[in-house]
Amino acid sequence: MHIVHTEADGGKGGQPLRIINESVGLIQRGHQVTILCPETAPLHGLAREAGLTVVTMPLKRKNLKNLQALRRWLREHREAIDVINSHNSADTWLVALANLTLSKPIPLVRTRHASGVPRNNWTTRWLFRKACAHIVTTGEALRQQMADIGVPMAQSTSVPSGVDTMRFHPADKQAARTYCGLAQDDFLLGVVSHLRPNKGHSVLLRALATIEHPEVKLVIVGEGTYKATLEQQIIELGLQERVIMTGHRSDPERFFPAFDIALSPSHDMEGLPQGVLQSLASRIATIATDAGGTGDAVINGKTGLLIGQRDEKALRDAILTLYNDAALRQTLAQQGYDYLCAHFTRECMLEAMENVFTDAAQRSRPR
Repeated sequence: MHIVHTEADGGKGGQPLRIINESVGLIQRGHQVTILCPETAPLHGLAREAGLTVVTMPLKRKNLKNLQALRRWLREHREAIDVINSHNSADTWLVALANLTLSKPIPLVRTRHASGVPRNNWTTRWLFRKACAHIVTTGEALRQQMADIGVPMAQSTSVPSGVDTMRFHPADKQAARTYCGLAQDDFLLGVVSHLRPNKGHSVLLRALATIEHPEVKLVIVGEGTYKATLEQQIIELGLQERVIMTGHRSDPERFFPAFDIALSPSHDMEGLPQGVLQSLASRIATIATDAGGTGDAVINGKTGLLIGQRDEKALRDAILTLYNDAALRQTLAQQGYDYLCAHFTRECMLEAMENVFTDAAQRSRPR
């Protein structure tokens, strides 16, 4: 198959990484992949660095000029394309409208990465129910949102972003701390994510400030626009000696094994955070909020601890529960790892997406 991905602008978080990871995997399985996106989208540069075929296309706005540019490209390449996978609202609309003008519309699969509630009006219902051959969500909670606006369950599939377990895997804690320059004797909490408000770092910092164990420290791995705000909050809470900010790291897989507990305190606009799956793959005890599809992987008391969003006290209590119970940390880490390996690996994702694309392409072909 020839699969074309479109993206208006998915930022620097998990969305472009999912597209790249999936694309590389499907190419390894014998498929052809092309990515259409604006040059300003982070995906553009990241995909090229990964060796993928990228076509610069103005998709950030829904306007006539961008529609015409996309339509011209699709008409020129129509016979060689089997399916289009869109990833944002603007590019989904542009593909859907372009399809209305093509004599042979191209099957459109829409992947929804975040849990923002879609509008329930006739145009949105038409887009998801009629213009899209299938809807992929990154969690079951997001799939239910589609059902709530009338998309049949048979027309949607939850396919979480799979983890590359060759990259993220259990490793020796002491060796990891030595590599990362972290103290051997501290009790380390860790959060790996882009720094933006909905990732919940501020709630976590406030929770940490109420924990009267100075050896409990927090490692924040990531970069983003919220960095300066977090740095100021750390000073205001007097946590300068208890919080380590590493900035962006290209090797987050080396940090997870160094943690005693990994956390995902997100709220709003989430799919299934990559940091959650990566911590489970690294066999680290995990605490996460019930944002988006996180509950698909973190089953409370079985594969980790799942708490409510923005609940500073619940977060503090969960941290202290695991701090005081090494046996529980080990049990949750092992059960989380086993569950991840059975349900959320990169191979699980590739198999599911290959089936979605194949089915969409086959149903569009004349019998």
